[in-house]
Amino acid sequence: DIDYVTSCVEPTTSVDYLAKRLLLIYHQCKGDEGQITLGMYRHDYMFHTPDPRAKEAISEGHFKMVEVNLMSAALLGTGNHAMQLHSHVLGEKMPDRVQPFRRTLPPMIKGVYEAYKLYNRPGSVFLFLVAPDDFNWFDQQKMIDELWEEYGVRSLKVTYEEFMREASLDEDRRYWVRGSEVAIIYFRTHWNESHYSTEEHWTTRLQIEQSRAVVVPNIRHQVLNLKLFQQAFLNPGVVERYLNAGDAAKVRSVFAQLRQLSPGAEGDRAAQLAFNDPSGWVLKPSREGGGNNFWDDEMLEKLRELERSDKREAFVLMEKLRPPHIPNRVVRNRPNSSPELTDIFDTTGELGLFCVFVADSQGKVVMNEVAGPLMRTKPAACNEGGVAIGIGVMDSVVFDRD
Repeated sequence: DIDYVTSCVEPTTSVDYLAKRLLLIYHQCKGDEGQITLGMYRHDYMFHTPDPRAKEAISEGHFKMVEVNLMSAALLGTGNHAMQLHSHVLGEKMPDRVQPFRRTLPPMIKGVYEAYKLYNRPGSVFLFLVAPDDFNWFDQQKMIDELWEEYGVRSLKVTYEEFMREASLDEDRRYWVRGSEVAIIYFRTHWNESHYSTEEHWTTRLQIEQSRAVVVPNIRHQVLNLKLFQQAFLNPGVVERYLNAGDAAKVRSVFAQLRQLSPGAEGDRAAQLAFNDPSGWVLKPSREGGGNNFWDDEMLEKLRELERSDKREAFVLMEKLRPPHIPNRVVRNRPNSSPELTDIFDTTGELGLFCVFVADSQGKVVMNEVAGPLMRTKPAACNEGGVAIGIGVMDSVVFDRD
């Protein structure tokens, strides 16, 4: 829906450089709809409750979506380790509990292979585009191993800069890197404008989108994952344009409340909500990936800075989700020391669902599945919960048999 996408993004392009450049490439590629589509997503949710400390918190809560991750959907490979460990412990110590998922990786890699078969060029490779300082090496290696061992598909891993130097396009718009044709290009970097440090970076992105390679995520998916769409989908009638009433209601049930911060009275009223209740809102730029949000006093300071600025339109306000506080202990691996078991403290959880979508060049859906969860637990006192920064830990989803 090019007209609708443009109407949402275009007002922010004067203050959001990333949105401006992505929208430009989106329009330059609008004649390329006949491409194979592979989507690899992680949808993150929290169990939102009126009072996270109340005994009734779990019975009175509902799952609400935090965000969708595309390029920064990490822990697909290594996230399985916690589930495997807990499966062993549950079998011995708590047989009355059920672990509904054991491994998330195989369904996701099956989706990669379905897209690879549609590309239909034997010997071509799956290419990771990574950052120079990427620390998700073992996570990605799990994917590489699974794809090779189960399907015999080779993978390559290069930085964006290496790709710019070494990749070549043949006359049939097929990419070649280090002597191998590239079937699928999987972005694990370049979700922020700072990653595009030169104009050549943007030119390369356009060439990637216009090539025959299957791009994950493609430009259409990345544009739709700007945070402003989370707010736009709340508007009456938007979701209903694409889904029937019953499905639309189910989708809307997981939407958290978001507010626009566009210049004018509506944006001023939204900002005032945050000033009236700083602990009830989070200020978010239109980006994926962690570490971009503003909380509490830092949020108020940022809102004051943006009060008379058009740049405020590049942000959204989201209600702060309040998952139940659960007393727990975690195992932490400190640098240069043995793993240690912590004392009991209040924790909260965030549930990620890995999903895979594949469609052929005619738009026929080949695969559309929820592969499995990534459960992360963090201290309730912390706003951020990243595993990579040492705050959160990997966990598992477990059900009572009842």
